[in-house]
Amino acid sequence: MGKSAFLKRVLMGGACALVLAGTAMAQARSFDVPAGDLKAGLDAFSRQAGVQLVYRIEDVRGLRTVGVRANAEPEEVLSRLLAGTRLSVRRDSSGALAIVREAAFPESEAASVEEVVVTGSRLKNVFDAATPVVSMDRTELLEQGYMDLAEALTDIPGVEEAVSLSNSQTATQANGLSTISLRNLGENRTLTLIDGHRTVSNAGNKNAVSLSSIPEFFVDRVEVTTGGGSAVYGSDAIAGVVNIITERRLEGVRARIVGGTTGDGGGDSIEYSVGAGGRFMDDRLYLMAGATYDRQFRLAATDRDRALESILYQPATNTVVTPDLSSNSAGGRFVSGRWFYDESGLKPNFVTAINGYETRNNGTLITPRDNLNGAVKFEYNLTANVKAWGQALYSNVTTDSVREATTVSNSTTFGVNDEFTVGRMSRTLNPFAPTEIKSAASSSGIDFRRRVVEVGPNLIHNERETLRSWVGLEGSLANDWDWKLTYGHGEFNGEQIRGNTLNLQRVQWALDSERVAGVVQCRNAAARADGCVPLNIFGVGSITPEMADYIRANTFYRQNNRQDTIEGYVSGPLFQLPAGTVEAAFGFESRRDHTETHTDPRIQSGVASSSFLPEFEGTIKANEVFTEISAPILSDAPLAHRLVLNGAVRVADYNLESVGTTVSWRAGVQWSPVPDLRIRSEYARAQRAPDTTELYSPPRDDADTVVDVCSGVTATTPGIVAQNCRADSRIAAGMAASGGVFRQLSTSVKAPNAGNPDLFEETADTLTVGAVYRPAFLPGFEASLDYYDIRISDVI
Repeated sequence: MGKSAFLKRVLMGGACALVLAGTAMAQARSFDVPAGDLKAGLDAFSRQAGVQLVYRIEDVRGLRTVGVRANAEPEEVLSRLLAGTRLSVRRDSSGALAIVREAAFPESEAASVEEVVVTGSRLKNVFDAATPVVSMDRTELLEQGYMDLAEALTDIPGVEEAVSLSNSQTATQANGLSTISLRNLGENRTLTLIDGHRTVSNAGNKNAVSLSSIPEFFVDRVEVTTGGGSAVYGSDAIAGVVNIITERRLEGVRARIVGGTTGDGGGDSIEYSVGAGGRFMDDRLYLMAGATYDRQFRLAATDRDRALESILYQPATNTVVTPDLSSNSAGGRFVSGRWFYDESGLKPNFVTAINGYETRNNGTLITPRDNLNGAVKFEYNLTANVKAWGQALYSNVTTDSVREATTVSNSTTFGVNDEFTVGRMSRTLNPFAPTEIKSAASSSGIDFRRRVVEVGPNLIHNERETLRSWVGLEGSLANDWDWKLTYGHGEFNGEQIRGNTLNLQRVQWALDSERVAGVVQCRNAAARADGCVPLNIFGVGSITPEMADYIRANTFYRQNNRQDTIEGYVSGPLFQLPAGTVEAAFGFESRRDHTETHTDPRIQSGVASSSFLPEFEGTIKANEVFTEISAPILSDAPLAHRLVLNGAVRVADYNLESVGTTVSWRAGVQWSPVPDLRIRSEYARAQRAPDTTELYSPPRDDADTVVDVCSGVTATTPGIVAQNCRADSRIAAGMAASGGVFRQLSTSVKAPNAGNPDLFEETADTLTVGAVYRPAFLPGFEASLDYYDIRISDVI
């Protein structure tokens, strides 16, 4: 559907809604709101009046109402429901009804200054925005039984899991993370905030916030804003913003135990949480503390029969091949597969589909995880109009992943630049090779492929420790203006241990062995000085524990991220227009992000078979100023119940010469022809500056997925592509060695990745058009429809 056709349909729907809503609003109202809990009363009023109320759960929690049973105007009923609660009704610049705490109390009652967190805007009294905002509150999060916040948020349209426990099994650095991506644009284009503040990344190779480090038990609600948000929140908000708003009004003690299981076994989970909060010193001091421990048990491939099905899809022929086995067998294959070993001994003519190795048995479908989180908060009313506050969040997340054992061949390379090769074994000197293989080998030596199962499966252990903290002051000024000043510090320390990988230098030495005076030894003198143990790879189980210990490499990789921010802003009314108050916000933010990594010496030298990860460090600094404004243009006019214009601009200056100064902006309009219908549109420009890894990392191992178009081709496969494949002698040889079918050995191809200090920011232009319909004649019903167009240039 074209843009013009889409807009025509939206406007036609709006015209129909205008007629229906106008009729409904003219009808008299009968209310029957029972006495009792205020929240329940407000919800009942909203349904009976056919209007939407906006309020904070913590503002109404614990309050009661006398109820109302009468035929009356909605405004009068709402006022009676709020009697004695110190809450009042405010209609914001977009026309929405908001229940808010009264601005000031008698000085003797030591009123506290309340913070309103509104995702997508820093304006004080805006409760509807030109950009779509979807919220999930605490009740929804807890009732669904999710223990991972990222998984819970996927119930919101447009939110996808980027990295999770079930899709990061083969990842080197992302293994065990839990991140989200808005509109599938990637987690590095989704800005994740905590209480409206930036937070440190949980990954050593990218800017990504792992939501497993933020327990649901401490979350009050999550608000998701789609569309370019850099004008309000700065870099990275290209796809939108996810704002995690934490609990602020816990009174007394609260605890929960949540368990989960699966119908077919495996993948169980358990969570224990406890929190306590209370007010002291005549209610001037509020303290809260809590802790959560949860464990996700492993779901192994052996727990699900379907995960063990040995099948492979062949895109070249659009067919499924079975079995799908690896040519790297546990006993080894030699001389281009002319000889191989299985459990019964030496055999001729290796055929992958018959004699190959099944790689699925050690697979993991859900990574096991242990997660310990803690939180503390305080608020202290220094005066009736000034509050000091602070909070700290601690997280320790441990994950363990299992993969199939490492493979090695004569063509395996190692070294920082892959300058060395393991090489072939001598056909005359190797003391372990049988006569059959020696006789079949060429003068250049014995070629081989072997899965070293005796060393053990690959193990990846990750421990991620994160500390996030903020302290600040906030208060109110004259003429209904508010101010806020915040300092934030975050630090992430991660350690990864990769077990049962290979020291390829030692593999090369150990394979180059000979028999001298009846004693088998490594030929290289330096190798013998290193304690070299000759390696026998001929046969299943031929590698002894001593041999395995010599070539085994358990390596480490450590990451550290630090973030420091200072931010402040003021917000309030600028002046009055006939249609209402013009609201504005002005502020600044200064940010410093630092990353450094440290790797095992065997990784640095390139002798470890695990992915090469270099050491590096880098710092990014940014100083920013911003402003935001909302102006009501029309109110209660024909076909213009409300017309509001919104705008924001942010200027950021980086310490990066290639980036320099960036300008983000957005402009939006909200039009309500009648109270029930709101049409919104916004055009925004957002930027994403390169992160420390993209700027400063030396070349590191990476892989791309490449599918060989010849994979699956046989002697009878029709078509030009198949004909050209068969004409290649290497393809023909592969077909002969694999029972007449050419099979790609691996779709993963090495493609080293590296940073570039000359990178500059990527820029996104986003158009959003949508409508929100809340018909008065259908209480509780709300429908929204949005169209968006995002175009990103200079993609990093």
